Amino acid sequence: MTPPPKIPNQILAATADNCTLVAVGGAATFKLAPAFKQAVQAARLAGSALIVVDMADCHSMDSTFMGAIAGLGFTLQKSEARLVLINLSPHAAGLLKGLGVDRIIKTYPAGALPEGLGDLSVLVQSLRPVESSPPDEHEMAVLMYDAHDTLARVDPRNLQRFKDVLAFLRKDLERF
Repeated sequence: MTPPPKIPNQILAATADNCTLVAVGGAATFKLAPAFKQAVQAARLAGSALIVVDMADCHSMDSTFMGAIAGLGFTLQKSEARLVLINLSPHAAGLLKGLGVDRIIKTYPAGALPEGLGDLSVLVQSLRPVESSPPDEHEMAVLMYDAHDTLARVDPRNLQRFKDVLAFLRKDLERF
């Protein structure tokens, strides 16, 4: 039996009719977080009222990526735009719920869509890779610190979970 093709770790995005589709492929780690944030920022600049993040091809997430999602969720709470995550596997949904991220961002399991979303096929066909410059060490340290600090703001229990990570990252930031 041939194993399924490996999905590359990447962020794809397309915008049409005030809606942006961001597809997360492979392992959603700190390495993809800058491209993810860039895709959402571009959606906001394009005036998208709805940003749909398709997690169907995402097989894992690290805490930095989940913190980046949470940070964008907080940011968008103060704007007209909405951010939703669709096609979450039970594992991914459990990770987000475990950190409390599901309290600030509406999530939908595989096969369920927000009411009134309509057909995404035009956006799916238009998806293109999001190219982002690799962040330097300082930018990456700031991104990682902010992501974990955000998770601690989402749920106070996360402060205990990530206190050692935050201390390490704070010390790392002092180098700059």
